[in-house]
Amino acid sequence: MASARVRHILATAAAVGAVLATAACGASPTATPAANQRQLQQQQPPTVAAPTGTVPVDDAPAGNAAGSAAGLKATESATLGTILTDAEGKTLYRFDKDTPKPPKSNCVDACAKAWPPVVFSDNMTLEGVDKAMVGSIDRPDGTKQLTVGNWPMYYYEKDAKAGDTTGEAVGGTWWVSAVNGARAKDVGKAAAPGTTVLKAMDVKPFGKVLADAKGFTLYRFEKDGVNPKTSTCNGECAKLWPPVKAEDNIVAEGIDKSLIGSVTRDDGTKQLTVGGWLVYNYAKDTAPCQSNGEGVGGTWFVSAPDGKKAKDKIGK
Repeated sequence: MASARVRHILATAAAVGAVLATAACGASPTATPAANQRQLQQQQPPTVAAPTGTVPVDDAPAGNAAGSAAGLKATESATLGTILTDAEGKTLYRFDKDTPKPPKSNCVDACAKAWPPVVFSDNMTLEGVDKAMVGSIDRPDGTKQLTVGNWPMYYYEKDAKAGDTTGEAVGGTWWVSAVNGARAKDVGKAAAPGTTVLKAMDVKPFGKVLADAKGFTLYRFEKDGVNPKTSTCNGECAKLWPPVKAEDNIVAEGIDKSLIGSVTRDDGTKQLTVGGWLVYNYAKDTAPCQSNGEGVGGTWFVSAPDGKKAKDKIGK
């Protein structure tokens, strides 16, 4: 029975604080689910400066106007907290294979087509970004690339509009930038108490899958059936397949909120349902983007964002 206590709210940073999550997992399209495992690198980010106001950057040489950002600003993301965007809201990224000391780009040729470098401009304005963090490097083609916190900045060609963060975690090396050049996911805060966060995330070879706030894949159990009265996974089963709790506030990004509900478990807790299917984590997934539970026992399957089997949507 769906709980009347579950409220569906828009995914805003004010509602959830700022949630740690990933939006894409860059495994080979031909890999099997078990081969998609990527351990995300851990990095201690520097302290984020939090200036206010709009400040012109006027003490650095101009770059090529083509592709340059008119300005930089701090923008709120429901899943990543405060992120760095250009003046139009397009997300900026950093690349783990670059170096900050000295700042150097290792993304050229085909890489730079997929990840266009942000060209530095001396007319750039700053909103919520510390001027001391902003600089530039010379690229081989003679343009000046923007750096923030000594990290070269890039766009992602698959981001179609302002607010898109589809480049997050691609290849396990590309990350949305925080306003100080750190990885935004390392700076973000946990979700507010009483909040469940769901996200549609890219995991090869499935395409979009259902994931939790930290980017861990979620699963459905065939023995539950659709629209069950309660879960059939309890005791030891629930230790291996932890149920996703349905908190009072449900934040959904890229998911139809009308598909979300809850069911009361035998222990009295509320478990989340998507498309009528109860959803679970898998204890043997030890990092975001993994899908080790796919096909286990012939009854456990990665969930698509609508609650259906993600494997059934491959290639569609």
